[in-house]
Amino acid sequence: MKNYEVIIVGAGPAGALAGFHLARAGLEVCLFDKSQFPRRKVCGGGLTRRALLEIPFDVTPIIHQAVDWGEIRFRGRLVKRVQGDKPIAYMVDRASFDALLLDQAVAQGARQQLGERVISISQDNDAVQVQTNQNGYRCRYLIGADGVHSTIAHQTGLLLKRRTSLAYEALMTHQTSPEDSMHESANFDFGTILGGYGWIFPKRDHLNVGVCRSWPGKRASKHHLLRFIDQHPALDRDRIINIRSYPVPLGGEETILHNNHILLAGDAGNLADPWLGEGLYYAVVSARIAAEAIQRHAKGGSPDLSGYTSEINDQLISQMAYARRLSLLINALPGINVALLKSSPTLQKMIIDLLRGDQSYQQVWQSLKAHPLRLLWGILQGK
Repeated sequence: MKNYEVIIVGAGPAGALAGFHLARAGLEVCLFDKSQFPRRKVCGGGLTRRALLEIPFDVTPIIHQAVDWGEIRFRGRLVKRVQGDKPIAYMVDRASFDALLLDQAVAQGARQQLGERVISISQDNDAVQVQTNQNGYRCRYLIGADGVHSTIAHQTGLLLKRRTSLAYEALMTHQTSPEDSMHESANFDFGTILGGYGWIFPKRDHLNVGVCRSWPGKRASKHHLLRFIDQHPALDRDRIINIRSYPVPLGGEETILHNNHILLAGDAGNLADPWLGEGLYYAVVSARIAAEAIQRHAKGGSPDLSGYTSEINDQLISQMAYARRLSLLINALPGINVALLKSSPTLQKMIIDLLRGDQSYQQVWQSLKAHPLRLLWGILQGK
C-alpha cells in the first residue's frame, strides 16, 4: 500500500493549487482524478481579477481575452455599455486552464494518478485509508476537491444538505462579420431568466453562452438557454456547437468543512458565489487556506484542522452571505434594478469594482444599506 503525506481527490483548480502549495512546502502529495487531462470542463470560464492575483504563477499563456468592458441587457435589449479602466475579467478555457494548474503542481513535485477513481475512504487514528478502482493508499491528510457531488463529502458526513442550482451553457461559433464585438466584451442579461441571469463570454475561437438561476429552489433549463439565444440579436441557434448542463454550488451558509484529517475545498465545499455562481476565486483561495492549515498542523502549530473551517467561514462564507442578499434584491425586481443601473454611474462603478474585486460584497451591501436616499437622489440626477 502506497503512503503519502497528503492525498488530494480531484485535480481541478482547488485540488491542483492545494497540491502546488503543499508540494512547494516539501510535503509528499498525490493528486487523484477520475479523468485524464486535459479534459472538457463545463464552466463559463470567467477568471476574475481577484482570482488571477491569487494564483502564484503566470497563467497568461492560456488566457483567451482580457475584458475591460461589457454590456448589460434586459431580455436581449441593450441597456448599458459599461467600460472599466482596467480588466474586469480574463477569459479562459477550463481544459487548458486546469491542465496548466496541474502541470505546475507536478513541477513542484506532486504526483498524479489520473484516470483513477476514488471509491471509498476511512479514517483510523491519524491515518486516512483511500481505496480507488485500482489500488489502496494511505495518507495522513486528505483534501476533497472532487466537485459538487463530492464522494469525500458524502463519506465523511459533511455538507449532507447543500444549496445548488443548475446552469446550462452552449458553445457557439463566432460571427464572421468584422464589426462583431462579441469577441471583445462580456455580456450579462438580467431579465432573460426569472431569478437568474444569462451571460456571453468570448473565447479565442468560440463564445460561451449560458444561463443560471440563483433563486433558492429554482433551476435553469435548456428551454431557458434557447430562449436567451433567441432573444439576443447577435446570437443564432444555427451557431450552436453543443449544449451541456452542470450543477452550481450556491454558497453562503456557515458549515463545517473538516472531519479529523480531511478537508473540503472548492465546489466540494459548496464554495461558489450565490449570485453569479462564480467558483474559481473561491477554489483558489480555499486551496491556499487548506494548504496552510495542513502545514500548521503538520508542524505542531495547531491541535487540529478546525482553523480551516473557521478561516473559510470568516473570509469567504461571510462575503457569500452578503452576495446572497444582493442576489435576492436584484432577482426580485430585475427590470427596475437594470433601469437604475443604466442611469447611475455610481452603481455602474460599484458593480465593476465588485466584479473586479476592488470592493467586497459586504462593502457594496453596506453602501446600499447606509445611503439608500443619497444613492436614489444621485440616480434621479444621473450621477
